[in-house]
This record gives sequence, structure tokens and C-alpha cells, in this order.
Amino acid sequence: MTSTISTKPASSAWAIFNDQSFSFETLRALGYAPYGGADIGEVTSTAARIPDGDLTAWYAQWRALAERIHADADRSAAEGHPVSARESYLRASNYYRLCEFYLRVDSSNDPEVREVGQLSVDSFARAAQLMNPAPQRVSFPYEDTTLPGWWIPADLGTAHPTGGDPDGHRPTLLYHGGFDSTEEELYFTGGAAAARRGYHVLAFAGPGQGSALRDQKLLFRPDWDAVVTPAVDWLLARPDVDPDRIALMGMSLGGLLAPRAAATEHRVAALIAYDGLYSFADMVHRLVGPEIMKLIGDGLVTSDTKANALIKEIISSRTNTFGPALPWGMWVFGEDSPAAALRAFAPYTLEGYAPLVTCPTLVLDGENDPCDSSRLYEALRCQKTYHLFPAAEGGGEHCQPGAVSRLHQVVFDWLDTVLDTVTTVS
Repeated sequence: MTSTISTKPASSAWAIFNDQSFSFETLRALGYAPYGGADIGEVTSTAARIPDGDLTAWYAQWRALAERIHADADRSAAEGHPVSARESYLRASNYYRLCEFYLRVDSSNDPEVREVGQLSVDSFARAAQLMNPAPQRVSFPYEDTTLPGWWIPADLGTAHPTGGDPDGHRPTLLYHGGFDSTEEELYFTGGAAAARRGYHVLAFAGPGQGSALRDQKLLFRPDWDAVVTPAVDWLLARPDVDPDRIALMGMSLGGLLAPRAAATEHRVAALIAYDGLYSFADMVHRLVGPEIMKLIGDGLVTSDTKANALIKEIISSRTNTFGPALPWGMWVFGEDSPAAALRAFAPYTLEGYAPLVTCPTLVLDGENDPCDSSRLYEALRCQKTYHLFPAAEGGGEHCQPGAVSRLHQVVFDWLDTVLDTVTTVS
């Protein structure tokens, strides 16, 4: 299962667009087809009507598709066809998420974008009501408020290889996303796959993510153990969770946040960094270059002004995947300029934390992924496995959106084996 760590080329995402970012986000949506999140023809025919870099057309075309599929779902539901309705609501949820992706710059203050984000949530909720067993909207205590999530129950007809009883006392996956994901999206990226294999799943949004950001205005924080520990507490209070077999998985930026939490939250029996990330600031440094990083390091108003001007040149080019990330980063980190947002990334590092992880850990990587997964792997001192997905097999992009079935085979075959033998450290 362990692959050789290699030097990776620049990303060459599946290209239906010349615009690298448009191509990646289209592949991201299309990649959810194995779990009902997309149909290939719907995605490719819609993408063909969108000019490269045209954000207005992107929003209009994906919204039109989402509304058509949602209307199909409503009609099937009204006519008594629950399977057709469920399948259409699932796809509509993903397409609504996709249509507003580039318009999320503080969407809590943009009524139209906020409406579309809520339509994605509501469409998934309608689909969930038609599943058996049905995912449930839940929340768990967090400081003086709560955090939202979906409880996705195991398929109790599945014989889990590490055991489980007829009452549903099962291994459980605690799962969160990263920089720009939603808790509903987690169903497609791992929640459904885990449930099919006999795991219960708590897929949740932490500060800076999904509904916690949109509805509660909670911003990212680097000390992610403050987020994961109350989630583990909530799981341990449930009679259907095996307390010795709770696994933690974080996707994308979550591949840094989850190890950060596991460094001190030792009730986690296994950890998956999907894809692994050692330092958010260092990754950004590679993307924006040394000139901008030197300017923002000066801490001077004049330097920030110069840095912001250079960053705007990047943002204006949608062919660069970093362009869409900066306006979003200003919102989710609570900063008022691109330079300030870049400085806010600095505490997001696993330096000093990776060696403290004690549970077995799987670090995932893609051949074209700009993240530094191998650096995380090398810093770990626990039982560890590194898996590199080759571009030639379709999984080379960040978080493997073109190869989710293969991704889940790697993740859950590893997790089944580890949870069969693991002894937790308390």
C-alpha cells in the first residue's frame, strides 16, 4: 500500500477548460458521480456552454442545471417515485454548490449567493429523507455554541470486517473538510463510502467551513483539537459508537487540521490525512512566489500596498488556481486584505505537532498535488503509511476528484485492517 515518495510535476488537471481552476472544479463535481452527485452528460454538456474564465456564465449555467434537476426531483417526489426524487435531489445539491463556488466572497452578505448555498443544503436534506437508513442533521456543543453536521448511519446490512453487532455498535468515522468544502459535500467524498462499508459517520463543518461559516460566522482557527475534542465527546455519548474504533479524517486543508487535532486528542484510533499538508503558509509561498512573501513579511503599509497590487494580478487570472482562493481566504480568516490573509495562514502548520500523533496514520497524496504531503509523512513518528496516487491512473489531482472509487478502496481497506488490530493510547 505504501508508495515511493517522489518529486511532483506542476498540476495538469483534466482539461475541459483552458482555465485550470474551472477544469479542477468541474472535475471535482463530476467526480461525485459514483455516489450519485453528478451525471457525466449533465456536467460535460453544461461545461461546454461556459466560456473560459466567465464567472457570470459559470453561475448562470450551473444554476440553470441545478434548478432543472431540482424540478425533476420535485416532480418525481410528487408523483410517488422516491428513488428518482432522491437521486435528483443529490445531484441538485452538488450543482447548487458548484454554481456559487466563485461567488462566495462573504456570501453571508450576498442574498443571492446565500440563497443558492442554502438550496444546496436543502436539496441534500430532501435526498437524505429518502435514504434508508436516513442521514440526520445533528449538532454538537462547541464553546458557547454548537457545530453542525450530518450523522450518516452505517448500512447495518453490511458485515464490517472489524466487527459490529446487530444493534449498530460500529466503528465510526469522524470526518471534516478543508478550505472550501461543505458538510453536505462530505457525503460524496467519503461519507457514503464509509457507510456502505459498515461505518457510522459524523461529517461536520468546523469554524470556517460550510454552515458554521455561513450561518454562524465562525472563522477558521489553527488549534483544531478545540473542534475535534467536543466532537469525540459527542460520539462517545452515543450507544451505537464503538469507543475504541473512532477514526478521524480531514480533507484538503483538513489534511493539516486533522493531524493537528490528533496530536493532542489521543482517543482517536486512526487518522487519515486526505491529502496531507504540513504547512499552509509554505504551500502558499510556493504558489505566489518570494517577492510577495517578502513584502507581506515586512509588516509595512507600503509593502502591503505593493503586495496587494501584485496579488490582484493573480486573482484577475482565473487560469491560476490560486486566484479564486484569496478573496475566499479573506472571508474565512476574517481579514480585510489579501496580504493580511496570507499572513493569517502562518499558524497553520504541523511543525512541532506531527511528532505528537500517536495513532496509525495514512497520508494520501496525488502526483500533481501542490501540497507537501510527503513532508507530513516524514515528520510523523507513529505507525504510518504513505500512498501516492499516480496521474496515469486518474488520481493525480488534489484529493483525487477523478478517482474517488480508487481513493475509497485505499482508505477503507487500510482503515479496516488498522482498526482490526489497533490499541488506542489514552
